[in-house]
Formats: sequence, C-alpha cells, structure tokens
Amino acid sequence: MKKQIFTSLALVAAVGLSGCSQNPNKTKEEKESEANVATVLGAIGGAVLARQMGVDSRTGTVIGGVIGGVTARKIYQDVNKDTANDPNTNVEAVNIDGQEYIKVDVRDVNFRSGSAHLDPEMLDRLGPVLNALRNYPNTRVHIEGHTDSDGSRAFNQQLSENRSKNVAFYLMDNGISRDRIITYGYGEDRPIASNDTPEGKRMNRRVTFLISEY
Repeated sequence: MKKQIFTSLALVAAVGLSGCSQNPNKTKEEKESEANVATVLGAIGGAVLARQMGVDSRTGTVIGGVIGGVTARKIYQDVNKDTANDPNTNVEAVNIDGQEYIKVDVRDVNFRSGSAHLDPEMLDRLGPVLNALRNYPNTRVHIEGHTDSDGSRAFNQQLSENRSKNVAFYLMDNGISRDRIITYGYGEDRPIASNDTPEGKRMNRRVTFLISEY
C-alpha cells in the first residue's frame, strides 16, 4: 500500500455546523458544479442543512516526510498502522490552506450499486477512522461520498450525499458527536478509476475522510 505525504489545493470548509467560506481562486464553473453538493449533518433526527461547501483534496505536491502538528502526526501514524493490511485504504498527510488534515481514502467500499447502505462486514474497514476520532477528541472529520457513473447525475449526487451521511450515522452510533462531523457528496464527478469496467466502478464507490484538529 502506497502511503505518501501530500499538500492539497483549495479548501472551502465549514467552521462548526453553520459557517462556510468561499475560495476566491475557484473558477465560475467549479463554483457552479459544487454548489449545493455538500450537506452538513444538522441533527440526528434527519434535519440536514444544505451548504455550498467542499474540500478539494484531489491534487497535491510532495512536501516530504514531516508533519508539523503533534496530533496530526500521531493520527497519521495510528491510522497508517491500523490500515497496513488493507490495500484499498490510502492514508496521506495533507495541508489545505494552512490547516493539517489526515486524509483517509477508503476505496472499493462495498456500497451496492445504487445503494447508500454499507454491508455489515465493511464496517470494520472504518474502524481505524473511528478509533482515531475516539482517541483524539479535539478533532473533527469531513466525510466525502462518491459514486460510479451508473444512473443519472442527479441520482448519483443524492446517492453520494446519502452515503456520506450513513457513514456519519455509523460514527455517531459509536460515540462520535455530530458536532464533529461534516458530510459532503460529490456524485460521479470525481472518479479515481474508469467507469467502463465493474472493477473501476467498485473503486469509485468510495468514502474519503479528512481528519483535522478544531
């Protein structure tokens, strides 16, 4: 499993459950395509507030092996160790707008095609993220949901949001406060593999976590 340290580009992130900011470097097309993509988990009862937010963690440049923050370094080490036997989980330390994050990309997550529900046996793969959030209570997590290209774009957008929210509910069911969780959905717009093959589609049905300190 290849684990590298990257620095990413722009962040448009929420502070708490209500605030958001805009990245002035984004093009008009990027802003329009990401508008209303993200959802914030507003209440356990299902009240979800739509926000124009997004963490663009797709690109980066190598910055070497040093992680500045002590907490970020510990989380990186812990999650890296706990996912060592999972070839489809990648862990990176990233720096977005001066904020350190630990990015955990859980690929080939077995969301059945067209479904937002995880198979029970897949929940173990989320254990390293859950453990990190338990062990470091001064952190929050951004959860990104993604889909393959089957179905309409509108359907996949909603599906990706539902996937990230279901993962959030799993974390909350295991003791993580909803105030520490922000969810996003990117639909089919950010594939990491070809959607022309079943294997590629499985890889694109995935969840990405970005863990940071408050």
